[in-house]
Parts: sequence; structure tokens; C-alpha cells
Amino acid sequence: MTVRDALNFGFQEFSKKKIETPYLDASVLLAEALNLTKEKLFSRLPEHLSENELEQYRKFISLRLSSMPVSYIRRKKEFFGLEFYVDPRVLVPRPDTETLVETALNLADNDPGIRSIHDVCTGSGCIAVSLKHERQDLFVTASDISDAALEVFVLNARNLLRNEITWYKSDLLKNVPGRFNMICANPPYLTEDEVMEMKSAGWPEPENALKAGPGGMDVIKRLITEAMDSLEPNGYLLIEGASSQMEEIKNLMKKEKYTDILIRQDLAGRDRVITARKGAAET
Repeated sequence: MTVRDALNFGFQEFSKKKIETPYLDASVLLAEALNLTKEKLFSRLPEHLSENELEQYRKFISLRLSSMPVSYIRRKKEFFGLEFYVDPRVLVPRPDTETLVETALNLADNDPGIRSIHDVCTGSGCIAVSLKHERQDLFVTASDISDAALEVFVLNARNLLRNEITWYKSDLLKNVPGRFNMICANPPYLTEDEVMEMKSAGWPEPENALKAGPGGMDVIKRLITEAMDSLEPNGYLLIEGASSQMEEIKNLMKKEKYTDILIRQDLAGRDRVITARKGAAET
């Protein structure tokens, strides 16, 4: 079987399964099986696969047909210019979450008072590691409630940074000491029904990193309240959420006396990140 034939085979198999991006998935998995970049893959279309290469590619196709995300199959995902290790212990980093990192960096660039940032629900560490990679002078810490997720986080911090990031096992901010100039989070924000639908379709991402109660707001509500005690005066809180949740999040922040509340859009123009600020210390 040639590379071209293998690509067509994968495309047809994924199309029959109604996978959204059949040709892209086929090309990425074939490149992985052949240990090539996608660019080099297309320069080898007439060449034949070895038996081992074909066997590996068929294995990848079988995993993808069972609803395994491409990133889990490859055990890696690109995010903010870095290649993160991922597996079913953590969520696969989404491009939408880069909006949160960009917002945090812009605030840090424009406010010299931002020296410390804590990343809640860190998962793979894509937010914390990206922030530290981009701004070595910032003191960045991270936390997660999941031991399994923290194992992946530590691996990525070691692989992608010169120094490890201080981390805590914590239910949100409960076991995180100190106060910070910024707290950011991509917390669970899906409803129970949304997660049930994903699970019934075979989606393998960890449920505790997705589900946040009947309305998807349980974790965010707690975080807004807890962050007040963990922020320095004039500190910032950044939360990623669904566009449909932004007005409710904004109202909750107002109720807790946050100020300077702004909503940022992702590349698709959807409301994705909300930022707010704790007031100055009383004199």
C-alpha cells in the first residue's frame, strides 16, 4: 500500500464513521505512524509502507474509530507554540484556551504589579507552563484536585521548562497557600447532560474535568467566591467558560464586589474568557 492509498483508506474509514475532519485525521495519524511531519508525508505519496508501518497505522485508525481523540493516540498536543504530552488523565488543550493565556500575558505586560500567577484546575499544565515559558520573570504556580492530572502536569513542566513549577493538590484554592496578583482557570463548566451525551458517544476525557453540576456553573461559582481571599488587592481573576454562561458569571462577580469586569472573545468571535479585579485594600 502506498502513502497515497493509505491516506485514502483512512479518509474513507473516517468518513463512514462521520468523523468531522476525516482527511486531516488520516494525514496526522499516518504521519505519526511513519514518524514524519505532515509536510514530508505529502512528498512521499508514491512510496510504499512497510508491514510494520501499515500495522501501526491500522492500529491508529482503529483507535480513532473507537472515538479516541487524535491527541490521545499521538500522546501529544500543540498549544501556544509548545508540544504538550497528553493522555486520558487530562483534558486535551483546546485552541480556545489560548485566549486565556493571551489575556493573562497582555494584562501582565501592561501592569507591572503582576508578579505572581496561580493556575487553578491546571490539568495538563498548558496554561501555567505556557505563561512561565513566555514570561520567565513571573512567579507561576498551579493546582489540581486530581493526582493523575498532576502527574501529567509535572511531566510537562519538566519537559518544557528549565525549572519546575510549584504545584499543590487542592480542591480549587482550599489547600493553596499565599495570595496572588492573578488567578486564572479553565475549570469544568459543562452541564451534566452535556457530559452524559459525550460519554454515551464514547468520549474518553476525564469526567471530573468536564462536569460542573446541572447548569455547568457549580465550580465557577465556588471559584469566584474563594478567589477573593486568595487575590492580592487589585489582583485579577480570569475564567474561561461557555459563551452562554458569561452574563451569569458577570453577575456573580458583581455580587462579590469585583470591578473592571470584561469579556474577551476567542478567534471564532465567541465570548470565552471573563476578567475581573479585586478592589484595592481599604485604608
